[in-house]
Amino acid sequence: MVLGKIFFYFYLPILILLSMKKLLLLCLFFLMATFADAQITLGSGTTTGTAVPISTYYGYSYVQQIFPKSEINADAAGNITGLKFYLSATASIANSDTWVVYIGHTNKTTFSSTSDWIPLANLTKVFDGTVTNNSGVIEVTFTTPFAYNNTDNLVIAAEENKAGYDSNGSSEAMYMYAATSNNTLYYRNDTTNPDPAGTLPTGSRSANKSVVTFLGLNPSAIPACPTVSAPAADATGVSVTPSITWAAVNNATGYRISMGTTPGGTDILNNQDVGNVTTYAIATALDYEKQYYYTVSSYNAGVSSTGCTERSFTTKVIPCPTVTAPTAGANGQITTPTITWDAVTGATTYKLTVGTTSGGTDIINNQDLGNVTAYTFSTPLNMSTTYYYTVNAASATSTSASCTVRNFSTVCGSTGVPYTQDFETATTPALPACTASENAGTGNNWTTYSPGSGSFNTKVLNYTYNSTNAANAWFYTQGINLTAGTSYRIKYIYGNASGTTYPEKMKVAYGTAAASASMTTVLADYPNITNGSTAVAEMIDFTPSVSGVYYFGFNAYSDADMNRLYVDNISIDVTPACTEPSALTVSNITTVGATISWTAPATAPNGYEYAFTTTNVAPASGTTTNLTTADLGPLTPQTTYYAWVRSNCTTTANSIWIQTSFTTLALPPANDDCSGAIALVAGGNFAQNAVTGTTSGSTNSSALGAGCLSTPTNVAGNVWYTVTVPASGSITIETDTVTGTLLTDTVMSVFTDCTGGNSIACDDDGGNGNFSKVSLTGQTPGAVLYVSLWRYSNAGGGNDGQFQISAYDASLQLGTSEVSNNKNSIKVYPNPFTDVLNISKADLVKSVSVSDVAGRLVKTISNPSSALQLENLKQGMYLVTLEMKDGSKQTVKVIKK
Repeated sequence: MVLGKIFFYFYLPILILLSMKKLLLLCLFFLMATFADAQITLGSGTTTGTAVPISTYYGYSYVQQIFPKSEINADAAGNITGLKFYLSATASIANSDTWVVYIGHTNKTTFSSTSDWIPLANLTKVFDGTVTNNSGVIEVTFTTPFAYNNTDNLVIAAEENKAGYDSNGSSEAMYMYAATSNNTLYYRNDTTNPDPAGTLPTGSRSANKSVVTFLGLNPSAIPACPTVSAPAADATGVSVTPSITWAAVNNATGYRISMGTTPGGTDILNNQDVGNVTTYAIATALDYEKQYYYTVSSYNAGVSSTGCTERSFTTKVIPCPTVTAPTAGANGQITTPTITWDAVTGATTYKLTVGTTSGGTDIINNQDLGNVTAYTFSTPLNMSTTYYYTVNAASATSTSASCTVRNFSTVCGSTGVPYTQDFETATTPALPACTASENAGTGNNWTTYSPGSGSFNTKVLNYTYNSTNAANAWFYTQGINLTAGTSYRIKYIYGNASGTTYPEKMKVAYGTAAASASMTTVLADYPNITNGSTAVAEMIDFTPSVSGVYYFGFNAYSDADMNRLYVDNISIDVTPACTEPSALTVSNITTVGATISWTAPATAPNGYEYAFTTTNVAPASGTTTNLTTADLGPLTPQTTYYAWVRSNCTTTANSIWIQTSFTTLALPPANDDCSGAIALVAGGNFAQNAVTGTTSGSTNSSALGAGCLSTPTNVAGNVWYTVTVPASGSITIETDTVTGTLLTDTVMSVFTDCTGGNSIACDDDGGNGNFSKVSLTGQTPGAVLYVSLWRYSNAGGGNDGQFQISAYDASLQLGTSEVSNNKNSIKVYPNPFTDVLNISKADLVKSVSVSDVAGRLVKTISNPSSALQLENLKQGMYLVTLEMKDGSKQTVKVIKK
């Protein structure tokens, strides 16, 4: 027993010492393992786009990124041994793998401007070499660990120095995340390699930073505050059901949100745990146009981040309601119409404004209607009046703004005679105001159509076939006041589109209401209309037995699957004391005059009156004559006139006016003669220097007829151009159409001078469609060619109008390398230019030299400004060479107009 006790007391301290050594060794291994695994990762995801930490999509780049201490959130100061950046495992960096990496402390939180670079003297170079994409990770191991003080913010700077770029789907390859505005400053260029040790160029700022891992640092047990990216700080116009988004925090296992209507408030969300997500959508709609304050914090094992920044945003203005009736621009509304609209989510009331002018409030001034979706006018509106109205939605905090002003017109009252309807004021396919239609069958209905065919060459009333059902459609005029016992005359023209193949049927009637049942008096019935597109003029006299308001109806009752039925130029007036003349025509139209002629009625009147106007309004009187022809003038060139003629029945009574229109000729263009030819500037293709010309008003240089036509008389009205043959000796001259022009066919002759005896080429239809095109080779460089451009007259027909003309040759085409072989070369503009040629980034240019296409130096400019004054150069092509201050050169072809 004694020996046992001795053994116990002697060896116990030794056993304890051995146990403590084992525990110490275990702790040492644990700390070594922890040190080996120490790392902090900022950001997550696979989004690409901004050049961070370098640009893979440009030849060269230099990028600085600021990582705040609060975001790094290390547990203590320590040595950073390397960095990891992330990208797709299949991304190529073959042309973007030569990196120099710097790291440093900074008190900056953001870059204040696009030139606010952190000096290289404040940074430590930690890597200079080649990197690789190792299964989606680029790891940069520092040559010497960087001692991070865990007090300042960190800046990571990286330059990529290998020429060429990697497209990777036409985008940057490196993964990034959304951080705080202006955390990143970068410069990227295909040809210029920025030198961090020198003067750095102006860059661009971004809120995006690269997803990065700091090797060698241990994260704090207290997680960092999240970097919130949306809504933006102090954002306005935010949705009432916004999504709050933030970047993942290293070591965080969840996030909480507080939100209120006052700073620090929690009346919307009170530190709500939203789980381990990076976005949270507000489920219950917020108020419109109201400011909200919110804070996002992170937590880990019950420990929450502290001191996280509170942000705010303001929700959007409540949206405008969608108005459903009346339809926009509706005609014929009753005088107590109902306005209806769709409900707006969150609206508690609606406000209505109505006026007789756009934006007017003379009928209803922003009246609060309550939470309804319809309003009916209780007091009748005026007839034949257009009203403008706006419906706004409102809530307790917001009223919609800039809502669409709509309009409608009330039903028309009756009118007196004379009444005319030519359908020109209608917006196709709608009917004119104060008219109506009724589809009493199952076929189609009447519409306004433009243009018709044949002599129906303006807007017309049109019935279009229905392939299965016969027509029974009525068109009604406005109500017209007529007096019992008075003789009235209705006139109109009618016809169909396709002749006897599609016979049409129509009745004309009148009655006391715009309804088929009221059309009790039939004035005409046409059961077999086969005149085709040549208008038939009708004139019918009638006498109502009762005074009142009458409507005149045109009833299409054609069989199924017919084609078109046209009606136009409806007029109703008191039957004149004598018959008006007919067949009014215009001839001998010049720039300042015209001659009108007409056919006398069967019973000769006591002479005639004629007049001309520039508006389609009948004159009060005219000039008397006993002839059936008259000369009009003096007139204004290229102006539309209306000619009017009527019969003199007695000294106090006249027939109705008949009318036609015409347009005086245009003055000849400046290049009507060869002596006024307009110079074309030859380009590299048709579009480069195409100009617009016109044959309107041109006269016919008959001595220079187009020799390429079998019948040279088929050209009429020509204009002139010149072009200088380029150094290649080849030139193409081509014409083409212009949108909206009536000119559809040109003929081109090319001469060596203006005498007309030296024709070298001619073409009729060698270009696009019927437009002309001449291609010449073997010409003398510098020679001037004269181009006569004719309107093909189609044996006396054809139309004048605008056209495009261009001279070009492939030798003048700017090559790809001459335009730009990268995305950031110095720009030279405009091209072609008139007197001044601008250059971008003039501060980088040492001198400019200008040479002609033969290589002769014509001008040198040292230390140029951004605007080169080249007004003394002759028109033509030049080579502009820019000598850069870095010793490089850039040459661009330009054209002086």
